[in-house]
Amino acid sequence: MDRRTFMMTGAWLSSVAGGAWPWLASAAARGGTLAIVDASLASGASFAQYAARMKLPVFETGDDIGALWYTTLAPLLTRTPGRRVASLIGLTRASDYFVLSELAIRPGHLIEHCHEQRSGPAMQQAHVAFAFTPCVARRL
Repeated sequence: MDRRTFMMTGAWLSSVAGGAWPWLASAAARGGTLAIVDASLASGASFAQYAARMKLPVFETGDDIGALWYTTLAPLLTRTPGRRVASLIGLTRASDYFVLSELAIRPGHLIEHCHEQRSGPAMQQAHVAFAFTPCVARRL
């Protein structure tokens, strides 16, 4: 890793941990949170280390985000009696985030918070930091 990448990644991670996106830090600190990361992204390794320090289960996006959702994540995020719905935080490519958001929000149990970062002239390395957190029924 070159110095510029290290400095950018370190600044990004410290801003997340420092609460620049309070929804991400809040979801990470919540019990039962899962983390998903695309390790091929420049900030992927730092995000994975952050999740590991928080003692969160970390899942790699792999080649097929839909398969990961249906085989692993959906069963862990399903609402069942006596079990609270887990949160899902992550750092993925924008395309994987799009698929996850469609799958995670559809049942109506999760709401989204996200921040998209684009880099490079062609913006090919767009990534999204996100948190899908359980909907909380509000009493009036």
